[in-house]
Amino acid sequence: EGNATYVIWGPRRNMQRDPPGTVYRILLALKSRFPWARIFTLTDEQMQRCDEIFKNETGKDRRLKSGAYLSTGWFTMVLAMEVCDSIHVYGMIDDAYCSRPNARTVPYHYYDPQGRNECSEYAVHERARTGAHRFFTEKAVFGRWAKRHRIAFSHPTWPAP
Repeated sequence: EGNATYVIWGPRRNMQRDPPGTVYRILLALKSRFPWARIFTLTDEQMQRCDEIFKNETGKDRRLKSGAYLSTGWFTMVLAMEVCDSIHVYGMIDDAYCSRPNARTVPYHYYDPQGRNECSEYAVHERARTGAHRFFTEKAVFGRWAKRHRIAFSHPTWPAP
């Protein structure tokens, strides 16, 4: 038994309750196996709110113009700002990090060290017409949020707000 809370989100077709989507069925099975687990899912309204925040912050309707998917980082930051008094983010680079001469080259996925590096992966996603994340765009927004909220970044440290 544990004291963990799990917050799950994903595409509506996978998360819907009626008829049950793939992820929702898995969550039901997990809940029956681990009844002590606290599992929450984002509602359609909460998912829509994340889209609206992206549009308000960037001026882009991601579904109509950018063809992008919001990243797990985006959902995590929006949720954290709603439930936490302060946020400390570890291991996230800022939007300008990759353009600095001292930027470290690290794998995008820790489990695939031979794959594309983080900065290259972010650049590919940022330029893709559809089906990608807007990592640099999101990080620029996070930097603006850090000026208005108690958000700190370390490893690497972000420039002072």
